[in-house]
Amino acid sequence: MIIQQELLKIFRLPIVGILLLFFIIINSLFIWSNSYIKGELSLLTSLVDKYGTETNEEMLSQFGDDYEQISDWVSKVEGPNGKTGYKHPSELLEDDEIFLNPPMSEKDFDQLLEYNLIETYYRTAQDIDVIYENLDIENRAETIINLYGFKGEAAETIRAQFEQLEDRKVQLIENQEHKHLFFYGKIYEMHNLLFKDIGLILIFELIILVVLITGAVTNYEFEQKTALVTYTTKIGRKLVLHKFISAGIANTAAIFSLTGATLGIYFLVFTYDGLWNVPVSSYFNAITEFPYITWWNISFIEYVGLMVLLIYLVMLLFSGMTYILSIWLKNTYLVFFSFMVFLSLGIVLPGYVPLSTNWTYYVHQTPFFLILNPQEWFMGYSAFTISPYYEPITISSWAIFIFGLIYLSIRHFYRQALH
Repeated sequence: MIIQQELLKIFRLPIVGILLLFFIIINSLFIWSNSYIKGELSLLTSLVDKYGTETNEEMLSQFGDDYEQISDWVSKVEGPNGKTGYKHPSELLEDDEIFLNPPMSEKDFDQLLEYNLIETYYRTAQDIDVIYENLDIENRAETIINLYGFKGEAAETIRAQFEQLEDRKVQLIENQEHKHLFFYGKIYEMHNLLFKDIGLILIFELIILVVLITGAVTNYEFEQKTALVTYTTKIGRKLVLHKFISAGIANTAAIFSLTGATLGIYFLVFTYDGLWNVPVSSYFNAITEFPYITWWNISFIEYVGLMVLLIYLVMLLFSGMTYILSIWLKNTYLVFFSFMVFLSLGIVLPGYVPLSTNWTYYVHQTPFFLILNPQEWFMGYSAFTISPYYEPITISSWAIFIFGLIYLSIRHFYRQALH
């Protein structure tokens, strides 16, 4: 009953509903602004329907037979200056003049562009084995060390972590995780669109909601000038515990409402039929020359689930921090400002730790830094998050720390004056 009353206090705040609706609209507009590529993406769906996702010998043989028909079609197309006999769509498109003054109908030109994309998938599928044979993990480690300027034990830690990544690469190749069709990352960057762009937008929107909700419910009596009455009733100061539970329930509802609505709209716009179980470590998913290598065999749908789970856990940590600030400051606006200061410091200050000591990794194991690169979660990719257990260690260690501070703050609240 008490928790229900506390939840009603939150739902009576118009700002929460307004912000939630506003964020959903903003996210929808952002997703729709990128929908111009959905027509090209549908080509992959047709390829997957025909060949499946795994690029094995049988699939490449069938793909190659069909590609010969494309080569025959291109060889008969008349290019700029009446030239014919092109072997591949890319060869014809190398001449910039064809874009300025296409010597063909609009329908044929669109067909040429589609065939060029099919060629990209076909050639890439053929080259994957060679790419991974030449993938130098040790050189990647040295590149990162030189790029950031790591020295001493910090540099040795980087080398040790990338040695583990080398073992993971061998396992990945044995499992054939890298040889699956997926949206071509170097062209469309769909991984970044969903997990980096939309992921970061969601994270910072949820920070605003979580801090406001937690601060508002915890400080309600002090801001309404009823604290002296409320906290002297039978329930007394134990009400602060009910507020903590209520904040958790309300934040859970807000987190999954905004996340669910945003992802729901995204997957309505972009079709992933046949791709849900493709490993994130697929080479086609790569955006840079160094591909994504997850520490475990994680499919796309599993990665989406892990992203949602990690966002939820981080937001609960931020709610706990806000709860602590609220007990001490007793003003929602002051709490919001203070949290944003802590968030900024948590992002900026680790950069001042010397890059010659392992402390540079320890100070980056915070939820503040964790939220910055959701597209690299559970991967051996970034210098400061290269550890295979970076995410669970960060979440669990900070959960213990924050719950300890919550316990001390509540004990302090029981003894402090209410005015």
